[in-house]
Amino acid sequence: MKPFAFLEPSSVAEVIRLLRAGQGNGRVIAGGSDLLAELKDEIVHYERLVSLARVGDLNAIEPDGGGLRLGALVTLSQLEHDPRLTGPYRILAGAARGVATPEIRNQGTLGGNLCQRPRCLHYRSALLSCLKKDGADCPALNSPYQNYLSVMGGHGCYAVNASDLAPPLIALNADVVVAGPDGVRSLPLVDFFAGPEKDVRRENILNTDELLTTVIVPSLPSAWRGTYLKARERSAGDFPLVSVAAGFLMTAGTMHHVRMVLGGVAPVPWPCPQAERLLEGQAPRDEVVASAAEAAFADASPLPHNGFKVAMGRALVARAIYEIQEMAG
Repeated sequence: MKPFAFLEPSSVAEVIRLLRAGQGNGRVIAGGSDLLAELKDEIVHYERLVSLARVGDLNAIEPDGGGLRLGALVTLSQLEHDPRLTGPYRILAGAARGVATPEIRNQGTLGGNLCQRPRCLHYRSALLSCLKKDGADCPALNSPYQNYLSVMGGHGCYAVNASDLAPPLIALNADVVVAGPDGVRSLPLVDFFAGPEKDVRRENILNTDELLTTVIVPSLPSAWRGTYLKARERSAGDFPLVSVAAGFLMTAGTMHHVRMVLGGVAPVPWPCPQAERLLEGQAPRDEVVASAAEAAFADASPLPHNGFKVAMGRALVARAIYEIQEMAG
């Protein structure tokens, strides 16, 4: 690992100042489980790491107008066990519970999970050049190792967004708050992520001197229920090959306020508005569920070695709908 300066500010304002002074060569570090692996493997190098450990106002879960305000330093364990993440918010607790191992959930943070870098094996290898590391092309296209690559979208780079928390939070209509030199701004979480068509070296809209500070989850109908399901190579401690966050409110046997977002299939979390429209106002009959599963992957264009993800994803979508139906009684 190459040497770097380790800085420990005590406020968001100081974090922003230090990042700006780094002129693009600084990076914030929270739990560090992703960033330190990149540094050790010499995939990236930063001259300064700005620690968030002493910024105490970012690690709380608080009520917010009937919804929830989640600090970026809230750990995955906090999300997993907080008693307020019940009812419509149980989907988020369930997603956190499925991340990695208990040790990593104790260390990993909400902000870190949303901002993590891709799990593409080609990006993660220091021996390979790729577009995200200022290379000339994408070696994944001619590789048999395409499990963690896109089946939708791509634009030259086919690494997928691997966040477990992003799909359920987008399904919950969450917003994020970003702090920077020009002040604070908020935006829908779905707009926080950026595909390679905007900048192949980045996965979100954060500038090098900005910091994600807060996630705001709005109030939802108390009877709304959701679930987060993911397929992975190992039963524990692994990233999603395909994931589905879905939810709806059952009224008189029909589905309302339907939300569905896919993970692990595209460079960004992938909302499914067409599938939502097919389910809205319908009873979860087998033919309706099958149509929604087909619609969720209607835009799929898999690579030569990851077409299995389409069939896997359709099965997960159907399973999620039936599971929510069971929750709703």
